[in-house]
Amino acid sequence: MPHPNVARTLAILAFIPALLLAPTPARAQKSASTSPAPAMPLDALFAGDKPWETTPDQLEAAVKPLRTQWLSAAKDSARYFGNYAIWNGAIPVKEAVVEFQNGKLFRVNLSIFNRGDSDNGSFASRVEFEKQLEAWKAAITAKAGVQPVDLGKQNASAVKATGFSWSKAPSVYLLEFSYQKDAKATGVQFRPEFVRLRVSALPKPFGFGSSAAGGQRVSKAALLANVMKDPGGDIFLKNVPMVDQGPKGYCAVATAERVFRYYGMPVDQHEMAQVANTGAGGGTNPDAMLKALTALQGRLHVHVRAISKWDYAEFNKMITDYNREAKRNKKKEINIAGMQTIDIGAIYGSMDPASLKESKTVKKKGDFEKFKREVAEKIDKGIPVMWGVELGLYPEAEIPQAHGGHMRLIIGYNNKTNEIIYSDSWGEKHAMKRMPSDNAFPMTTGLYFMEPFE
Repeated sequence: MPHPNVARTLAILAFIPALLLAPTPARAQKSASTSPAPAMPLDALFAGDKPWETTPDQLEAAVKPLRTQWLSAAKDSARYFGNYAIWNGAIPVKEAVVEFQNGKLFRVNLSIFNRGDSDNGSFASRVEFEKQLEAWKAAITAKAGVQPVDLGKQNASAVKATGFSWSKAPSVYLLEFSYQKDAKATGVQFRPEFVRLRVSALPKPFGFGSSAAGGQRVSKAALLANVMKDPGGDIFLKNVPMVDQGPKGYCAVATAERVFRYYGMPVDQHEMAQVANTGAGGGTNPDAMLKALTALQGRLHVHVRAISKWDYAEFNKMITDYNREAKRNKKKEINIAGMQTIDIGAIYGSMDPASLKESKTVKKKGDFEKFKREVAEKIDKGIPVMWGVELGLYPEAEIPQAHGGHMRLIIGYNNKTNEIIYSDSWGEKHAMKRMPSDNAFPMTTGLYFMEPFE
């Protein structure tokens, strides 16, 4: 019998390889302290009297010295990541994401602080954090020329973030922040989670009740309009927003953000990192992620379901099936009997990919066909599928992460070519890719989906 804690340990270890890819906070902070670089100004993103008339090409020209990372071929969103600031350095910016609607600049999202960026600074106490917040609020007040409106806690958000707004034509500014309070009974210490500033045009609605494009929440019926079909047999979803998770290893929470934004809810990865307790170096326990999403169902009006998830008994059966094929192919077998802790990444890394594929798609053909059927059913309804995988088993060209646990989105399929169509949260180049279904199924560690209530 396995150790009683093996199952829980296994689930946690599944995503450890992704965690190890990120730099440690100590190393990042040391580098920042020994060679500080001046912050580059981002004011040009929304400068002038008519910033919200700016086209994508005009924006790119205005910030030409900076590297504009377009997140889609349509140029409807772009990202700037690094050491930036606005208003003569009054407010630091680690990441900026700009969004366009109908060919014009619609919103600028500025990440001032988030726990996931280890070189983003830290706060020793709540007093220090609140003092800095007041300084940032004062900078926005000076820029806007009006006093802020206290919005209190945003109940429709994933984490009930606290908000302040400033409205002065042509722009409206929304400052939001969240933190974990001290809880002596449970040993939880004060911990800032994120501070962000969203700048948009008046009177365009924005916030948690509207979409990334300025619309309202999307209904289930409306999702069907996103299902596209081409003569070659591809059936795929359009309008799935791209998010670049950056170097944080935030694959799971970035994937969740993309789904929420697809449904018209601009919940971002930093909120999801808080509710899923994602570590500062990245990496999310998939069980914790599922529980976090499930807890948000009522507040965000979505159903959260697991088509399949990691299970110790099923994993053990899979090993038995694999060993049968490995033995037949004269490959190394996997022996997990008596292990106190099991590193899933190491186990997958020692498997013979051909034997695994044979055991999963030929010997268990019924399970393989069910996988394809479940994916097709969701895509046909306009619902993307959150796909947990173990990388490194089968060739994939030019991906930032070669091995270990990862989460991506299935956004389509092709029964003629026996392929699934998927997307990684690594920017425009990874927006739409394809893979043979008989490679996709053996590397699968979980399938999840969310859909609107109505």
